[in-house]
Amino acid sequence: MTRADAPGPSSDADASAATDPRRILVVGGGRVGAYLARAFRRGETDEVVLKMSNRGVIAGEDNTRAAARAIAAAAGATVVQTYEDAREVREKNFDFAFIAVKTYALKAVKREMDEAGISADVVVLAHNGIVPPMFDVNKSTRAVMPQSWDIVETPGVGCGYEIHVKNEDKPWVMPNTASGRAAHDLLAERGVLSVATDEFEYLLLRKYFINGVANLLAIVGDCNCDGLLQNHRERMDKLYDEMFEILRQPHAAGFALAPENFRDVVFEGLASYRDHFPSTKLDFDAGAKLEIDSLNGYVVQLAEAQGVPCVEHARLVDEVRALVAARDAAKA
Repeated sequence: MTRADAPGPSSDADASAATDPRRILVVGGGRVGAYLARAFRRGETDEVVLKMSNRGVIAGEDNTRAAARAIAAAAGATVVQTYEDAREVREKNFDFAFIAVKTYALKAVKREMDEAGISADVVVLAHNGIVPPMFDVNKSTRAVMPQSWDIVETPGVGCGYEIHVKNEDKPWVMPNTASGRAAHDLLAERGVLSVATDEFEYLLLRKYFINGVANLLAIVGDCNCDGLLQNHRERMDKLYDEMFEILRQPHAAGFALAPENFRDVVFEGLASYRDHFPSTKLDFDAGAKLEIDSLNGYVVQLAEAQGVPCVEHARLVDEVRALVAARDAAKA
């Protein structure tokens, strides 16, 4: 078994190790997409295309997309708005496609790729939350990312933006499958800590629990991860307990690998993000659409399917939907 804390290449020298040039598509012009496009261009010979989203752009999202475009272009990636915008995309098949979009956009991304005839030997899904499979399970793999990314402006320096990464010393995690191992090899060669492991189901569950007790609650509490732990721990424990009971049967494979002190592991993991605002809170502040159904909404869905109560998660989902409605009404 490959351990999830196993070291991997991390230096620029390791990242630029000689490999055959690859054609890599990154879908999603946000923080993760920019990070990946820049990382893959460390190979210099790799052809990297960053496909921006075609969804309607609002002010807060526009700032992030402008930064992502600048960072990727400065690294030497080709940035396109549609699949017909660049010569590279006219060659329809890629070695890898990294899909780094919000879960609510996955169906649209799949449809756009199919309509444009875009395919990839390996598809890597880099997102929060849990959703049903939408890509060929024989060619696709989920990735669990322990990192968080903040884009900051650097006027007059470089491209004008930089990405600050928290928990970069922790690896991306893929399942120990052919696709997972291929994604791990590429990431590791390009300086991103990575591992393919038989513990994937547990590590996916661990990250999901961290998101489940934090992401939507940060909107209600209007605070970062430190603020959540300082001021909302009692409510977070209730969310944890309810989530544990409802997910225990549907995700038995992951829980079978979980340690007895799983609660401590979850909250220690959240504490490692310190003053970072969860991505869903950043999306809310930017006026963007939120991943609700694949986060706490997923717990509500499982509870309904099992016919069991889900008071805490249903309440949180309702609160966040009300805040989104009020936010959007204020802008109308």
